[in-house]
Amino acid sequence: ENMLINYAVEKAVSGVKVSDDEAKQFFEEHAEQFQGQETVAASHILVDDEAKANELLAQIKEGKVSFEEAALQSSKCPSSRNGGSLGEFGRGQMVPEFDEACFTMEIGEIRGPVRTQFGYHLIRLDDKKEAKPLAFSDVRESIVQQLTMEKQQAAYRSKINQLKILYPVDKF
Repeated sequence: ENMLINYAVEKAVSGVKVSDDEAKQFFEEHAEQFQGQETVAASHILVDDEAKANELLAQIKEGKVSFEEAALQSSKCPSSRNGGSLGEFGRGQMVPEFDEACFTMEIGEIRGPVRTQFGYHLIRLDDKKEAKPLAFSDVRESIVQQLTMEKQQAAYRSKINQLKILYPVDKF
């Protein structure tokens, strides 16, 4: 019985295809869904107390030590091996206090100490990229998958309705 059900379902949805034209049309009609996100690249120094963070900040501003050297020598984050670099990330990928600081800074700015659940951070904003629309080629495959699934579900529902008409079942 299960084999027959699986066969019937497979047969009902097997002919479902999504053309490039359909995918492109969906992309154009729903352009607002295909926006990239704003990202930043930042480096940080993480220490346990505010006094240490302020001391390091003063040394960096006075030119006694570079940000990277201070990170390597004093940061308790594994990113210290990379001069404190965290690379590129989008909104919501870091704890809220850190996120808020990064997305309100200017490139090259050093801010801190910023307190989070992990300790005190000195943050340097290394880069900022505005949100840009995604290219169709970047999202084509996910659109085709989504539309295929929707068409398959519609084909399945249509087949079930046809069967209900052909073979009515009385309610108990």
